[in-house]
Amino acid sequence: MKIARVTPLPLQCRSANGPMTFFVVRVETDDGLVGYGEACDCFGVSYPQVHAAIVRDAFAPLLVGRELDAVAPLVHGLRRASRRELGESWASAQARSAVEIALWDLVGQQAGRSVSGILGRVRDRIPVYAGSSPFLDDHDAAFHLERLGPMLERGVRHVKLRTGPDPDRAVDVLADLRQLLGRDIEIMVDASESLDLPTTARLTDRMAELDVRWLEEPLLQSRHAAVALAAARSRVPIAAGEHLFSTEEALAALVGGEITVIQPDPCISGGIAEAREIAGLAAGFGARAVLHYHAGLVGLGAVLQVAASAPGVDLLEYPVHLDTVLRTQSGNDDLGIASIVDGRLSLPDRPGIGVAPLEQVLAESLLA
Repeated sequence: MKIARVTPLPLQCRSANGPMTFFVVRVETDDGLVGYGEACDCFGVSYPQVHAAIVRDAFAPLLVGRELDAVAPLVHGLRRASRRELGESWASAQARSAVEIALWDLVGQQAGRSVSGILGRVRDRIPVYAGSSPFLDDHDAAFHLERLGPMLERGVRHVKLRTGPDPDRAVDVLADLRQLLGRDIEIMVDASESLDLPTTARLTDRMAELDVRWLEEPLLQSRHAAVALAAARSRVPIAAGEHLFSTEEALAALVGGEITVIQPDPCISGGIAEAREIAGLAAGFGARAVLHYHAGLVGLGAVLQVAASAPGVDLLEYPVHLDTVLRTQSGNDDLGIASIVDGRLSLPDRPGIGVAPLEQVLAESLLA
């Protein structure tokens, strides 16, 4: 089959937190198949029109008219052709991720198999952790418990919360929340690259007493020496992944002792194949592999295909507020919070990535 059209779709959809922007790519073939891919820049996509320009101006001309026999050669060609001008990280990697996912979606559809079935399916369900975005320091423990309630009621036993402008206050609230949750719930904390080394050292000592399982991105991920120092000093494992844009970057972080929890995301790190490779690195370094997710329906479909085919992965992020987006884009509750059973999400085994957004919803969500 030949690639006939590549269409960038910058979107705005309403989440439970309010409007969010997203970026989806639609790839069509000459025999009528339609594949979808999605990018993420850690929280939806903040600049979807930038991603649209990269796909429209740099990637689409290299793809239209090409035979789609295999994904890797086409994606390698995109990377090689644009790396000197656009680089291999950040928006370029994110946009390339969306294209790669769409190509895999098409390959799976043509074969009549799920992507995970082609790559080697190892599981049909995956435990999820509830990602809650309001800052700990902005509310009391009762607020955060109520926010997590719908997922705890579905048997979820892993939760992640975020520190904000007052991180010491955040840990005070976390201590109160730990008492409300008990010790059976696994707690993680995300600092969103907002701390410095002394603050990280002080907070991780306190977090260790609260049995926090990892602290995510305490410092800017690009400050490798500082992150390595924080990891060496911390009594809590350091996690990262949403700002690692390739297997090479992930390997460097593991070799450098920066992280012991790695969080690949196919919507960020170059696509499904790259995310699986990153997850596969973890065991060799004694690290834990969990999957990052913070996009829309198409992105979740891609993440679930990785979860279904990466043996070393043991957990998947599920942001509470994206339930609204998933139900709107799909027109059903198949992947909403209500579909979580005993803390686990079923992994689709339909052809391609196993999901497809409603065309009408995409049309209504398009940014001008």
